[in-house]
Amino acid sequence: MRSVYAAALDSVVLIDADAGSGTGFCFHDPNYVLTALHVVEGASRIVVQSVHGQRTGAVISAYSHESDLALLRLERAFEGMRPLEPEYRAEVGERVAIVGHPFSSLAHHIPQLRGLLNWSLSRGIVGAVSIAWLQTDAAVNPGVSGGPVLNEQGRVLGVVSARLRDADGIGMASRIRRAELLLGRLDQGPPPPRLLRLDLLELAFLIQWAPSPLNGVGVGAGWRLLERYPLQARLGYLAGSVPSDTATVLHEDLNRFEGELTLGYALPLSQRLSVSAVLGASLGRDHTTRTSLRWDGPSTCPEPPCLIAGTVVHDEDVHWRAWPLAGLNIDFAPLRLGYAFEWAPARDVSSQHRLLLGFIF
Repeated sequence: MRSVYAAALDSVVLIDADAGSGTGFCFHDPNYVLTALHVVEGASRIVVQSVHGQRTGAVISAYSHESDLALLRLERAFEGMRPLEPEYRAEVGERVAIVGHPFSSLAHHIPQLRGLLNWSLSRGIVGAVSIAWLQTDAAVNPGVSGGPVLNEQGRVLGVVSARLRDADGIGMASRIRRAELLLGRLDQGPPPPRLLRLDLLELAFLIQWAPSPLNGVGVGAGWRLLERYPLQARLGYLAGSVPSDTATVLHEDLNRFEGELTLGYALPLSQRLSVSAVLGASLGRDHTTRTSLRWDGPSTCPEPPCLIAGTVVHDEDVHWRAWPLAGLNIDFAPLRLGYAFEWAPARDVSSQHRLLLGFIF
């Protein structure tokens, strides 16, 4: 497979999009690159890089949700890049190779990995064939999606789509015959943005202070409106002691069940880092337990020292409170750091700060 790799190298590209990185290859014409749709769908900016370091922008010219394929038109063609030849016949057991960029974003953070994750080769065989898909045991990892599945003659059998979750070494590729259908609709343009899609789940540690700190945990779920507007719902439980301005109150505990709903605008700064400004509202149910000392004797002491009988009593009350909020979230996957200021419009409720540290997945 050494000769196959050498012949394909100039035609395979690295694709950087909002959602991360992926692979593509020159197809049909030097001005076009074929990749997996999920690599570039919804991206506000697509940048394609050749093995020689040339970079250019690209737009989606045609796509297929059914086959997970996208044909990109380059702003300018790369020198020396030629289209890879398709092969429509695929047989179970034949040897194949995949060229791609597994986990290429890690090289930005771990210097030892630089040069080891881009334009790398994995080998395997065709495990099964259907009309539209191929199954292979060649290594498929994040970043390889969109890469070519090559036979021993260096011709393209398919386009890497995904690896089956919870499976050991089973990758799926869309057959190259499906990509030929995109050539008939080169002016199709990118897919319309989805109105709403599930985004991220969250597990977080919460702190509120106003004026005393409350600590707790929260769980949340996120959705995306038109790709750039994160909608987040969160439920949390917090508890702590709060000061009392009554001398007879010995101790006051607060248990708060709270729900948040926010809508924001996300600004991606890199493949893993994004910042979101959010606005929303918080609704809380405060359960307060007070431990007080009640005097059972006379209210005055005739001549000190004197003993006065007293009883420790407990009383509880429940209040519902609502706060409009504004905040900022910083996501550095898989971590999230969030801050919000919850403003109390009523005089009997204190405004408060909320800090969040959590995991997103």
